[in-house]
Amino acid sequence: MASQAKRRGGGQRKTATWRAVVLVILGLLACMSPCADAAVLGIDFGTEWFTVALANPGRPLDLVLNRDANRQTPSVVTVIGLERTFGSNAVAIAPRLPVNTFMAVRNLLGVQYDSEVAAAYRQQFPNKMIKDPATGVVAFEYGTATNETLTVQEIVAMQLRYAQQLVKENEGLLVKDAVFTVPSFFDRTQRQAMLDAATLAGFRTMALVNDGSAVALNYAMSGTFSKPETHLFYDMGAGKTVATVASISARSPSKHSKANKATVINVHAFASDKTLGGQEVDFIMRDLLVDKFAASNSGLASDLRGNARAMNRLLKEAKRVKTILSVNTEAVASVEGLHNGIDFRIAVSRVDLEKATAHLLPRVRAPIDSALRAANMTIGDIDSILLVGGGTRAPFVHKEIALAFGAEKISRNINAEEACVMGAVFKGATLSSHFRVRDMRLRDAMEHAVRATYSTEAKSLLGSPKQETVYLIPEFGAVGARRMIRDFRSSDLAIKFEAKTSGTSEQWNELALANIGGVSGASAKLKSKNIVSDKPEVKVVTQTNELGFFEVVKAEASFNVTNPGYSQYIEDLAAWEKESAAADAEAKAESESESETQTQTNGEGAKQKSKSKSLRSRPTPHPEIITEVVQLDINVEYRDLAKLGDEAMKKSRSLLKRMDDDDKARFAHHDAINQLETLIYHLRDIVEDEDVVTVTTNDEREALSEAVSQAAEWLESSAESSGVGLIELKVKALKEIEKPIVHRRTQAAKRPDHISSLRAIVAQAEGLVAIYRREYTADEIAPAADVLRELEDTLDSTTSWLDEMTSKQDALAAHADPVLTTADMDSKAVAIELSLAKVVAKKIRKAKAQSTTAAADINSDNDKGASEILEDDSDYIDEDSEHTAANNNGHDEL
Repeated sequence: MASQAKRRGGGQRKTATWRAVVLVILGLLACMSPCADAAVLGIDFGTEWFTVALANPGRPLDLVLNRDANRQTPSVVTVIGLERTFGSNAVAIAPRLPVNTFMAVRNLLGVQYDSEVAAAYRQQFPNKMIKDPATGVVAFEYGTATNETLTVQEIVAMQLRYAQQLVKENEGLLVKDAVFTVPSFFDRTQRQAMLDAATLAGFRTMALVNDGSAVALNYAMSGTFSKPETHLFYDMGAGKTVATVASISARSPSKHSKANKATVINVHAFASDKTLGGQEVDFIMRDLLVDKFAASNSGLASDLRGNARAMNRLLKEAKRVKTILSVNTEAVASVEGLHNGIDFRIAVSRVDLEKATAHLLPRVRAPIDSALRAANMTIGDIDSILLVGGGTRAPFVHKEIALAFGAEKISRNINAEEACVMGAVFKGATLSSHFRVRDMRLRDAMEHAVRATYSTEAKSLLGSPKQETVYLIPEFGAVGARRMIRDFRSSDLAIKFEAKTSGTSEQWNELALANIGGVSGASAKLKSKNIVSDKPEVKVVTQTNELGFFEVVKAEASFNVTNPGYSQYIEDLAAWEKESAAADAEAKAESESESETQTQTNGEGAKQKSKSKSLRSRPTPHPEIITEVVQLDINVEYRDLAKLGDEAMKKSRSLLKRMDDDDKARFAHHDAINQLETLIYHLRDIVEDEDVVTVTTNDEREALSEAVSQAAEWLESSAESSGVGLIELKVKALKEIEKPIVHRRTQAAKRPDHISSLRAIVAQAEGLVAIYRREYTADEIAPAADVLRELEDTLDSTTSWLDEMTSKQDALAAHADPVLTTADMDSKAVAIELSLAKVVAKKIRKAKAQSTTAAADINSDNDKGASEILEDDSDYIDEDSEHTAANNNGHDEL
């Protein structure tokens, strides 16, 4: 027995050690656990789909799955009153609720109602678009009782917040920092609208990245570049096509640096077609299906086009057929009960689609030609054309590009759907201080060139001011670049900033008007009063930030003034020169008194040594003229920047909060109903189970069946109209009926094992007590006599109690409430362990004059003392206590 105890004890000590190690590791992992403040999202919110990628410290960059376990989510939301449905669920109900289902709204951000983009949207979608009376931008009615309207920013914000919720559901993190991709052609008004939507959704926008630039960054992430490469990234999405020319090269941080080279992605130019995309092909396919329907049902074509539900169903079918034709030459379009009860079923070929889309072919290559021309390059300067976006899967797109530029130039070495979002999330990681990432520097390009115009001061009394124009940012200038306007003047000035869209017309439009004040009074703010010139140099600093916005950063006046420390420096220098001359004379006298045998070189060394001991360092030179800077006042008015005001933002936030609260209440109501329904089905299934029949009477089972039937009837008739509280009361009532049945069945199943375990614990403890009584003298046991006697009493009382309760339990019927419970037996086991721990704590030991024969009798295979054996066995008992405690914490369920 002692040998077994030894082996068990050694094993338990190892187990205890590993437990300690595991606890330490878990503690460290808790310290390193994902932090919402450290995590960053990349969100590619497209016309048809949006994708979300997460950067979390300690984990690789990866996409976030939606509730359907897909990597892309449809950019669709259905709004009925305060109730919203997102993603694939919204797509499913769109044919029934076409007016309330909002699709493809991304390109409507910041768009005027009277624009061509808005007009095209009204032609293709049945939503009730209206003109915002204050700003003239697009808005929508969505059919509430109070006739409320939705702005495009609110519709986008709903979906962005839904994306944020998906991250929380998947990762347990509420991430607020994000980088968003936007089309390269988005102007500052559209970028501001996207920024407002992100703010409404609760995000802190770190950057807005051009989607083509994000793709280029993602492409560069996976490679090394021993020599510069230039690529054209052709991105045809659902609602637009953009061609981006970018070069990628490896560059050392400095000429003499030994650090690893940085990868530089330089965006030279881009060009776009704002409406060419997969969605336009969808509409062409839908019109093709309408024409085929009209061919076999004359006179119904106009009625069909006026039926919003039928046209929405056809659009859904058109998308499916288009996808099939991208890999097959034929497909069958089928819609049951399309219009007036008429079923629609017809074969469509790829040739049919290519004929219908033939007019799009010149537009397919146009962005490539424009981008190359803007970058001052030819196709020969391009290493490859990389195809991105779902629209490039259309065979006619690939074919047209191959015919125009050569099939050998085309490459698909990039994930068409995920490249953009992965580039965005990497950009976010580089902007965050929580990540250490590969040194990759993206030089993104501005959508417009910028120039500044202002009036200079007259150079003489008879002269007149002149108009000065400064070109600050060229076409496709770098995002993040700072530029400065300099002018010597003593009066305030007004600067007009103008912008011209890159790669298009020569028309310059007013961008901002900046009034710089405080120039005339700036000299009064100087610390120094010795001004060299009364006319300061006025400097106005501008930049384009990570959001792609041009902004006036600061303005300052620089004065040349006399250095107040210069005169002191001159005096100090004159004094030093006198001290130096005296030191030279002293050194010369010492040199002449030295021995004639000393060499001239040594004499010079002594001279310098003597001089260095007595002369202080030469005074540090001070400039006679220094520059002193005074900050000037700036008032900037940015033109056509439709930023949501405080009142509009407050109103939108209030609406979204009401919708969020309604979602939470609705989800809680659905969860309660699901819980009740699940419990009803569960109780119906188990009421006739053999183990349940054993522990219940006929009356109890009939009562349970009756309660379940009543609950099922109430669920069918009243649950939807009842509050969450009432539903929860119904669940609670059923569980109260179920509770005693669960208790009896669980006790009947677990009781035999608990009885066996408790008897085993008693037997083990009695064996250990026997060792003490047999192998130790009364004097050796004396320090632990009381606790040993307490242990024996506990063992005796436990044995008597267990025998008595077992007899009582055996005498009861199976359906009676048990008198011997697992919890009672667990308590008895814990009492034995506590008593045993007291005995072990006394550390009973043999006297020094120990008999070797007695030691051999204790354990012939083991040279350890009984005290050590008992300590090992105490570890074994502790393990049992953990086992019983775990059993005690179990939850009884059917």
